[in-house]
Amino acid sequence: MLKQLITGAATAALLLLAGPAAAQKAAKGGKDPAAMTVQSIRNCMSKNLVNRGALRDLGLEVYDKEGKVRSLRMRLFWKPSKSRGTRVNLRLLDPPAMAGSSYLLLQEGASEDVYFYLPGADRALRITGQNMSEPLWGTDFSYGEIKQVLGLLVVGDTKRMPDTQISGRPAYVLETQTKVEETGYRKVVSSIDQASCTLLRSEFFARPDAPRKLLDADISSLLQADKYWAVLSYTMTDVLRNTHTQLNLTDLSFDERLSDKLFDPQKFFQHAQH
Repeated sequence: MLKQLITGAATAALLLLAGPAAAQKAAKGGKDPAAMTVQSIRNCMSKNLVNRGALRDLGLEVYDKEGKVRSLRMRLFWKPSKSRGTRVNLRLLDPPAMAGSSYLLLQEGASEDVYFYLPGADRALRITGQNMSEPLWGTDFSYGEIKQVLGLLVVGDTKRMPDTQISGRPAYVLETQTKVEETGYRKVVSSIDQASCTLLRSEFFARPDAPRKLLDADISSLLQADKYWAVLSYTMTDVLRNTHTQLNLTDLSFDERLSDKLFDPQKFFQHAQH
C-alpha cells in the first residue's frame, strides 16, 4: 500500500523542517564519527533506501557547452531483492521520441548486472565493460554513475580518508579504487554527510591529478521523509567536456506493491506501473 507521497507544498514543508540543524540533531544513532568504518558508513547510507519499495519521478536538465538545455523526465522504481540486494528500474517518459527506453540495475554484494532497452528491440541488452562508462540518454551520467544519486556507491577496494566539510557540514570521505576497464575511472572519492548519511559529493578520477567528473548535492534540497533522508537535487559536471546535468526529484512515494516483473531482465521494459 502507498506509505507516503511527497510533492508540491508537502515537499516545501518538509524542507523547512529538515534544514541543517534538524539533520545534525538526527545524526544516525548518535554514533561517534571517529569510530565509523567503511562498512558502517555504507550501512548507514543503506538505511535511507526504502526497505519495501519506492517510486520516484525525476527531471533532468542537460546543459551543453554552449549553454543549450535539453529536458528529460524519468520514473525510477526501487525494490530490494529477498536477499536485500539492489534492484533499480529507470524508465524514460519524455521526450516522446525516446519514451519507453529502460535501464535495469541488479546488484548482489560485489556482483552487478546492468541491462538497457530501446523501444522496438525484441530484448534488453546487457551492459558490460567500458560500455558502463557511456552516457545514459545523452546526459552527463553514465550507466554506472546514475546509482550514485541513490547513495549506492561504486563497488571496489574502499578506504576511509580524513573527514572534510561540504558547505559547512561535517562529512565522511571514502576513496574507492576501481577498474578502468569496467568503470572508466581509476578511483572515485565520495563525501557523505555525517548527520543524514546522504551523498554530498563524488569525484570521478580517470587520471591521478584531477577529477574527470564531479557530482554535487544541492544541500538546500536535503529533507527527511518518514525515517528516510534524501537529497532532491544533484548536478553532475563533466569537467573535460564542459557540460553538466541537473537532476531533480519531483515526486517520491513509498509503495509495497511494486511488481517483481519490473526487475526481471526479460520483462522489466514491458511493464509500466503508475
